[in-house]
Amino acid sequence: MKLDDGIPAIPLWIDGHAWFSVFEEFIDIREADGSVNFRVPKCGVDEVGRAIASALDLQPTWGEETMQREALVAELGALLDQFAGDFAKLISRETGKAPESSREEVAQAVAALRGASCASGGGSVQIVCSNAENPLLSAVEGMVRAWTAGDTVVVLSDPRSPSVLFAFAELSARAEFPAGAYCLLHGDGSTQQALESALGS
Repeated sequence: MKLDDGIPAIPLWIDGHAWFSVFEEFIDIREADGSVNFRVPKCGVDEVGRAIASALDLQPTWGEETMQREALVAELGALLDQFAGDFAKLISRETGKAPESSREEVAQAVAALRGASCASGGGSVQIVCSNAENPLLSAVEGMVRAWTAGDTVVVLSDPRSPSVLFAFAELSARAEFPAGAYCLLHGDGSTQQALESALGS
């Protein structure tokens, strides 16, 4: 989706697909060179509620299917490894990291996914907030903790480096993750507060 000034906005990820609505506020994504080539919508209570509902809909079956979860997480790790170069470029573009540091971040995320060992249980929705320094790894580590425990996850991207997490959401669809296992929101501190309030965190 492009706004009136022609700058595209990165959508949310809800119900297993890219999701957009009418938003009043957007946050500029400033890349390492200071340019603004993308924006993200600032999510509010409505988007938070939609993402949580999607994550809750998958419970409790997600927590019961231990072997399937483990296979899905491993497949996601294999796909991330396959496209590691592309993900490293996304990280470098928005964070300014040196290429080797970005490749190392992707490699650590791949290792976290491939090393996951799932247990039965779960039934909760976990909030994961990424950070701008390690946007992929910080989110993946939180997602792995949730998925291995049998929980679904709502990720809030850091608005300084959200592109890699939307690309990761698209990768989860390729790995055939069920809708609601991974939802992605964009925003700021107020969005995080809305998430925590909705989940009683």
